[in-house]
Amino acid sequence: MKKSHKALAALAIINILILIAGCTQIAPGDSGKDLVPISSIGILPANATGYLPSGEEAPAELTEGVETVDSLLADYFAGYQNVNLIPLGALQGLTYSDSGKLLYLAREAGQQLHYDAVLVTTVERYQERDGSDYAVITPASVAFSLKLLAMENGQVIWSSEFNQTQQPLLDNILPKTRSTGSGFRWLTAKQLISAGLNKKLNNCPYFKRD
Repeated sequence: MKKSHKALAALAIINILILIAGCTQIAPGDSGKDLVPISSIGILPANATGYLPSGEEAPAELTEGVETVDSLLADYFAGYQNVNLIPLGALQGLTYSDSGKLLYLAREAGQQLHYDAVLVTTVERYQERDGSDYAVITPASVAFSLKLLAMENGQVIWSSEFNQTQQPLLDNILPKTRSTGSGFRWLTAKQLISAGLNKKLNNCPYFKRD
C-alpha cells in the first residue's frame, strides 16, 4: 500500500510539473550559431506582426506594445558602446523594394547605415490585463520574437521567442523588491514583456557590456 501511495504521489508531482510547463507558454530555448565577428549593431524600431516600422499603422493594442518595446530597448541598450538604436526617420530614407519583408528592410538598413548586424523585434501580441495587482478578469498576455541579422552573410545569427500569458501557478517573475512585494501579483503587459525581453537579451552572446 505504501508503494502505491508513493507512486500516486510521484504521478501527481509529474502532472503538476507538466501543467506548469504548459502554462508558461515559453517558446523553445534561444537559438544561436557559432559566433561571427560583430563590432557594431543597429537596433531596428520594433514592429507589429505584418506591419513595417515605417509603414501602415498597426491596431492600437499592438501599437502600444511596439511603443513599449521601443522604450524598453532604449533603456536596455543605454550605455552600450557598440549598439545604436536606428531612428524611424532613417528608415524612411532607405531605398528598398521588397517592403513586405522585414528582414529585407533590416538588411538594407544595416548595409546603408554601416552596421555589422541589425536586431529585428516583432511584437505579435500585447494584451493588457483586465484587473488589478491581486485580482483579474483577464491576465496580461504578450508574445514577441527577436532576430539578429548579420550583414556579412545576410543570415540570422541569433533568434529567440517569448510567448506567455500569466497564470496563477506561475511564480512572480519580477524580482522581489520593496515595490513589488514578495507575494504573487498579476503583472501588467508592460511588466510581463519587460521581464521577457530582459531575459532574452541577457542570454544573447552578442549583447555583452564592455
